Amino acid sequence: MENIMKLKLEGYPDRDNATVADVVWAVREIAAGDGPTYLIVELGDEAYAQAAGTRGRYVIESRTNFGEGFQHLRVCHPLAGRDGKSVVHYRQRCERHRPRRCPLNVKKSEVSTFAEVEQALVHFARTGKRDSRLQWRDVTAQYIKDRNRPAEDDDEITQIVPRG
Repeated sequence: MENIMKLKLEGYPDRDNATVADVVWAVREIAAGDGPTYLIVELGDEAYAQAAGTRGRYVIESRTNFGEGFQHLRVCHPLAGRDGKSVVHYRQRCERHRPRRCPLNVKKSEVSTFAEVEQALVHFARTGKRDSRLQWRDVTAQYIKDRNRPAEDDDEITQIVPRG
């Protein structure tokens, strides 16, 4: 059975039966200075790719579900020096932070550019797979370890659920 693509873009109604053109449009929307700050492309219950961020700083993730398990990966980059902490901001509305200032605590090597967001999400929409030209870090253990942490915690995107 073929998966139907669903597009979730902050501030917009979900689009069932989304097309690659819809994803291209959504990716460009998050580049706007006052536009949405995250998007998710789902292929049924089997896989999704997502990106969140503002001001040219984004986090890109992908999850593949299989049986009762999953693999969760995040785009990363080799660094010449130490891989320290960094913050990417997102969410137009947040219960605890100013608009567009909700933090995602990540590593410096996990901060991506808009061009990488476009590459990763459009490739996923076209093929249903992660783009192998990007480097992906397996962060599955983080999600399993932190499964019982509060949903509003800021360490990972998890799967973003729009509020209000």
